[in-house]
Amino acid sequence: MPWLLRRINQRYRSETAHRLAATGLGDLPQPGIWVLMAIERGVGEPNQLVRRMGVSKQAVSKLVENLAGAGFVRRAPNPSDRRKTALTLTAKGLRAVRVITAAVQTTEQDLATKLGADRFAQLTAMLGQLAREDS
Repeated sequence: MPWLLRRINQRYRSETAHRLAATGLGDLPQPGIWVLMAIERGVGEPNQLVRRMGVSKQAVSKLVENLAGAGFVRRAPNPSDRRKTALTLTAKGLRAVRVITAAVQTTEQDLATKLGADRFAQLTAMLGQLAREDS
């Protein structure tokens, strides 16, 4: 079964990488995709990323540093607590989010076509249930 989940994951990753490269955003590392999408959904601090991604503070710090250096995110002092860092998307980061979202939609449309809309809805519901149980 793990190979099946890897295969589905690879569909998403492949489509996303292809679209990012085609739009000149191929310098976004794969883990950066998760960070950009999390920031876009309201995760605005590195500590929140650590909890959400389940990786070390050092790994998130390095990833955020790379994303800021590549122009995808901006770091600034958090206006409500200067000890914390606020993360926001730059114009390049917002463009990447749009490309990623389109790639996900294309992949899901392809899967729904192959499985049928009802079976795809069941699959996403089951995977969503498993994800909620793990968090």
